[in-house]
Amino acid sequence: MPAGDHPKALIRYGVLYAGFAGAVLFLIWRVSEALLLLFAGVVFASFLDALTYLLGKLVHWPRGVRLMIVCVALFAFVLACVAWGGAAIGVQGSELAATVREQINNGLAWLQQHGFKFPRNAADDLTQPDLREATPTLKSMLPNVGGLFGPAWTAVATLVAGLGDGMIIVFLGLFLAAQPVVYRDAVLLVAPPDRQHGWRVTLDECGQALRHWIVGQLITMTLIGLIVWVGLTFIGVSPAALLGLQAALLAFVPTLGPLVAGVVVIVASLPFGIWAVIGAAVTYLCAQTLESYVLTPMIQRRAVSVPPALLFSGQIVLGVMFGIYGLALATPLAAVIRILMLRLYVAPARRSDDVSALATSGGQVKPGETGAG
Repeated sequence: MPAGDHPKALIRYGVLYAGFAGAVLFLIWRVSEALLLLFAGVVFASFLDALTYLLGKLVHWPRGVRLMIVCVALFAFVLACVAWGGAAIGVQGSELAATVREQINNGLAWLQQHGFKFPRNAADDLTQPDLREATPTLKSMLPNVGGLFGPAWTAVATLVAGLGDGMIIVFLGLFLAAQPVVYRDAVLLVAPPDRQHGWRVTLDECGQALRHWIVGQLITMTLIGLIVWVGLTFIGVSPAALLGLQAALLAFVPTLGPLVAGVVVIVASLPFGIWAVIGAAVTYLCAQTLESYVLTPMIQRRAVSVPPALLFSGQIVLGVMFGIYGLALATPLAAVIRILMLRLYVAPARRSDDVSALATSGGQVKPGETGAG
């Protein structure tokens, strides 16, 4: 505003801008879960686009044809995995869950024998009042959700919610991958005309970072799963394939995922003896060492450059707010936010400071040097 404007006008405009910013932040907070789900669709679209681009290195067919081939191949792969290994994975998963639960209960019993006390379930106290000092179990330490809603209803609700979220992510990813330029240009409509070029370059850079990240994650997950599977098979720990699969899937969640996967691998190897536990621990440690010092620096260095402390803090915040989605998407979201901040906020601010310094020193600024991009 001009310098001669009345201070009340400045206050009025300040209150107006603050109210608008507060309303925008409140709206984002209210729809934050939906926004995170939409971002998951963007990540899936980046995955499809990356596979389409890699296929273009082999065959010079139109992009639409390559995308259709990628989608059909992925659908056939998922269908084959479900048809051939679905039943076996279900049985082995139940056995693995029972083994892990039994070993945790044994650990709780050992701790109680050495003076540790654990809370018991109130329902157990009512039905078994004479067993208040009995050995606690994993089930007794968890809330009795099934007693409130019924196990069948809880399972159905969880399944329906998961399928619904999955369908949204898949279809949104398909639409975005089919016409990425159209949706990018639609986002550019909110930018001022003189800054649309800078925004276009920034969005393209975000898309490239997501493509590099998702491809790097898939390569890392595959190698970790194979190493754990082969190592546990050689040691004699079963089910080795399922343990390798869970290690690969949990590797998608940085920092926390590998820790949980390692605990599951070690606990599952307890029934096979102390040497099996040591072998499983060494196998998983080798896999994580390879991932931390070879795979991640080599594959992910072009995709994500976020300080570890900042990334871990973002995982904690997003995990508390959004659960598994927040944990899984913390890394790509942090990478995208970092690029947006650097290109749309930091870089223009630096150019503005340079222009101010030139003006103060009496230098000349050529036309076009102060644009946004």
